[in-house]
Amino acid sequence: MKLLGSLGFTAVLAAVPLLRAQGTDPAEALARRIDRRHQALGDLTARFVQTYRSGLMQRQVTESGVVSIKRPGRMRWEYRQPEKKLFVADGKTFYFYVPADRQVIVRKPGGERGIPALLLAGRGGILSEFKVALEPAPSAGIQRLKLTPTREDPEVETVFLEVDAAERVRTIEVLDPQGNQSRFVFEDIRENVGLRDGLFQFRIPEGVEVVTG
Repeated sequence: MKLLGSLGFTAVLAAVPLLRAQGTDPAEALARRIDRRHQALGDLTARFVQTYRSGLMQRQVTESGVVSIKRPGRMRWEYRQPEKKLFVADGKTFYFYVPADRQVIVRKPGGERGIPALLLAGRGGILSEFKVALEPAPSAGIQRLKLTPTREDPEVETVFLEVDAAERVRTIEVLDPQGNQSRFVFEDIRENVGLRDGLFQFRIPEGVEVVTG
């Protein structure tokens, strides 16, 4: 998935003392730059690896595929390994299709892709949803933000967001109150490639079970 900003890592570090002197929190300044960069994008596509770790069962599942996002509010998560799955949002409706199950789940916006949509598709402002703080950088050229929901959320306790020197989102890690962890890592990020609208349209295959909720 593709992302944000134009300030280099060195420039950000050099600017921190000035930001503090002007009364601007560096974490909030970074969050605003991330927002601005996403909101300026028309579309993006990337390879992703999603790792889910269950807090209760201590079980880990790793999946990978390609994600495509186009404003306004359109997404396509195409899981390719280890099992084919497809999640499509056309701006009005969510479709989740698992070919092996011969089942399509259909529902209105508000599902599990909410955090990536907010952060990657410019759906809203980070600071309108979260309190932010800078975390120690995991490696050179990477900045890490800790996001805490401003309102109690049964599905989200903490979000960790990592951006590269170009302020493109590279990792989104979500922890929920039950101790479960979902981590998305993005590679081969390409922006404004002119994704066709048809990519975000889903036709329910014949003979599959349709579950609404």
